[in-house]
Amino acid sequence: MVKIKTDTARWVYEFPESNQLSQVPELIMLGYDRFHEASPLNVHQHERSYEFVFVESGKVTWEVDGHLFPSHAGQFFYTQPGEWHRARLNFIEPCSIWWMIITDPSDHSGWLNLLDEDRMEIHHQLQQLPRIVFVDSRVREPFSKLRDIIEHHESFASCRVRHYVLDIILQILSPSSNRQIPFDLHAAMIKLTEAIKAAPEKRWNNKELADMVSVSESHFYRLFRDMHGQSPANYIDRLRMDHACQMLRQQEVSVTTVAMDLGYKTSQHFSTVFKKFIGLSPSQWRRAPLDPLA
Repeated sequence: MVKIKTDTARWVYEFPESNQLSQVPELIMLGYDRFHEASPLNVHQHERSYEFVFVESGKVTWEVDGHLFPSHAGQFFYTQPGEWHRARLNFIEPCSIWWMIITDPSDHSGWLNLLDEDRMEIHHQLQQLPRIVFVDSRVREPFSKLRDIIEHHESFASCRVRHYVLDIILQILSPSSNRQIPFDLHAAMIKLTEAIKAAPEKRWNNKELADMVSVSESHFYRLFRDMHGQSPANYIDRLRMDHACQMLRQQEVSVTTVAMDLGYKTSQHFSTVFKKFIGLSPSQWRRAPLDPLA
């Protein structure tokens, strides 16, 4: 039987020992997760397997060998076989992700029914792949197709699964560029982002921000999501939490002071938002070890 775990926010397929997909042993796991708040994701590795994570919405900061890799909607994060990795501080931020674990193409002759020359070329390109890859939004389709095939036991399942797995890999290996916007507007958006970073405590609103770059509110919202992979409100809250983390390392600064300095009316509201994005309360985070892999 196909091993599937599913609920309203999580769906996972694990490679079965025998069924119609036993002919596709290259696909070890496939899954979808929607996190409404920061959730545990501890350090782990996949021996002789690659993991690819597509961020459908939100933002996630990953950690590999002590190095941080921020990713947002429309981007892939990946790890090579045997690499230890986790979400930053063992908590994945609010987001929606698709993820796939596949065997190393260099280990298996006939990998996805490809010729040896082709599978070794894929292996070579995967070795050179950047940690974060921007892709076209159409990559959601093969993930959804794979889920449908697995759930509904569709005909020619093994053939179609190989097709869509390969489609995802080829999209990762031939990434799209960011959507182009006029140079002057792009420069204005960069300047606006710097203004937000310089005043994280300010209560910005979309109308005010749109006026700063001389576009409509709806156009500004789309531009901002294209550049940052999240809404302006989410971006600003995450920015405040980054500032809060730095301030909380100063032991003489109280949680209430941090909350007030970042524009929150109460420390309770600040603590609620902090835990949603970081996964710990401000006091717990303050006591957390500084060692990124501790």
